[in-house]
Amino acid sequence: MERNKSLAAILVVTAGLGLILAGCGKSSSKNANPSSKTSMQNPTKGKTAKEALISNDNLWYMNGSINYKSKTGIDAYQFNRHNQTVTIYSVSKIYKTYKDAKKANDLDKQGTLKYSFKNKSANNPVIYMKGKLSDIPMDQTVSVRSKVSGKYRAANLKVSGFKVVRSLDNDDAKQVLVTPGN
Repeated sequence: MERNKSLAAILVVTAGLGLILAGCGKSSSKNANPSSKTSMQNPTKGKTAKEALISNDNLWYMNGSINYKSKTGIDAYQFNRHNQTVTIYSVSKIYKTYKDAKKANDLDKQGTLKYSFKNKSANNPVIYMKGKLSDIPMDQTVSVRSKVSGKYRAANLKVSGFKVVRSLDNDDAKQVLVTPGN
């Protein structure tokens, strides 16, 4: 009888430890990033600037700084690598995805421009854009300088991208061109 009680106690303790260890293993694997998701954490990591800008269909946001408060909105660029066009929208804030901005009905299309890379540098490309914005002919040049990352506080999003110099009508302005990760 004493032996059965000892055996039962050992089995209960072993079963309890097994359940605890199984629960810990499950929670740690749930918090781990699968390799396919890891690349979306930082869209610029492991890519040249040229590759990062045209590698996905998400919006790239150009602003004075990551958390700059603009009274006229933020310019959002969507690059299409297949036909080398970029569609420019005006939005009120940075969204996690293009679908989120569309769902919020916050995509005010300004126009579509043709773009080309004016130099052979993969890490510091110069992007030339030409076309019509709001039916007004325009061209602009965006020169990529260095990487930047941070947190867009208004939507609690981690963003990464590039410090750029935007030349519009011979007026150079330092800007950031960023896109959110997951």
